[in-house]
Amino acid sequence: MNFLSHYYFERYSHNPELVLGSILPDLIKNADRNVTMWPQRYEGRFGNNPKLHSIYHGWTRHMETDRYFHNSAFFYSHTHALKILLTPTVSDTLIRPSFLSHIALELLLDHLLLRNNWVHESDFYAYLGAIDYEMTDRFLRLCEIKDTAFFFVYFNSFMHAQYVQGYWEIEQIASAMINICRRLWDVGINDVHLEGIIDVITDYAATLDGNFHTIFDEIRSKLT
Repeated sequence: MNFLSHYYFERYSHNPELVLGSILPDLIKNADRNVTMWPQRYEGRFGNNPKLHSIYHGWTRHMETDRYFHNSAFFYSHTHALKILLTPTVSDTLIRPSFLSHIALELLLDHLLLRNNWVHESDFYAYLGAIDYEMTDRFLRLCEIKDTAFFFVYFNSFMHAQYVQGYWEIEQIASAMINICRRLWDVGINDVHLEGIIDVITDYAATLDGNFHTIFDEIRSKLT
């Protein structure tokens, strides 16, 4: 799941560190794909500090959420359908349609959460703006991230750009899909590719709009 979908489960928590933890795996991955962090190995280091435990609890809930999501019938059925629809749009590129369908589904869920007012991007950024930087740095170091500067450089740019606001617009989602693919493949995307992707995900967003809530209900019932 993507940022806003993870945030959905913590949106009423009134706990900035929990919200941070719920998206921290993706923030770390985006900040530096070569960095791997395993907080579960160091749980005993967090002592009785409530903020450290909130970050850790958010992290574990992120992992739980992704595990339930990626093993759900909802995920399999919709990524399969999207793959069939998206394959012709990128058939002459290096982009793997199965990957494109995966990120399309995740971004469309964020889009629908916004469009249906299930989450608000202003609240999301307000939570992140209230985190304790010192405790965040301490958490990373306790998890054997010796140099944390890379993370805070990325986090500050993430906060400044506030690009999840763009998920209101289908065109921005299509651009985000392409940009994610460019991290993995050297691809040239022209207007024909882009328009094809936009057409597919516009129609699919309408298809999802009536039943996307079921996956959130299912996961919420399983989360600890």
